[in-house]
Amino acid sequence: MVTLGQSKKQTGQLCFVVMPFTERDTKHPVGFFDEVLRSLIVPAATEAGFTVRSALRQGSDVIQQTIVSDLLLADLVVADLTEHNPNVMFELGMRMNQDKPVALIRAKGTAGIFDVDNMLRVWDYDPNLWPSTIEKDIPRLRDHIAGTWDNRDNDNTYMKLLGRSVGKS
Repeated sequence: MVTLGQSKKQTGQLCFVVMPFTERDTKHPVGFFDEVLRSLIVPAATEAGFTVRSALRQGSDVIQQTIVSDLLLADLVVADLTEHNPNVMFELGMRMNQDKPVALIRAKGTAGIFDVDNMLRVWDYDPNLWPSTIEKDIPRLRDHIAGTWDNRDNDNTYMKLLGRSVGKS
């Protein structure tokens, strides 16, 4: 198992990151998502007390099994909605169906998603990944991750809210 970042707090909590592996939109240069992962998400999540993993690993394994396992077993998932990647959306749906905590993020300028933005908080990071920008965004993302974790037992989760209307005419 490849760990991208280890929390210094020794909480034992795991954060799994779902995001695009490659850039499909010309707005984002090659290497953009790798930079977001390593320079923004990993430092913010480790500061929030999480060990960070993603499906971006070396070697041969059944990647879908690795993703699903980590997606469902992680204490928290960070999902980057930038570029509306279909795999990320599918993985987000799987995680939300389990009613487990997920911190949603996206690059500023990313269009909203109706079923997500109308019910959940999405944190927007600056896509200009300059050191000065990253320096400002890390504590903000750390607080978004920590807030998601702190609110994990809230009765107003996405699935609980949707489930209230099931069976009612």
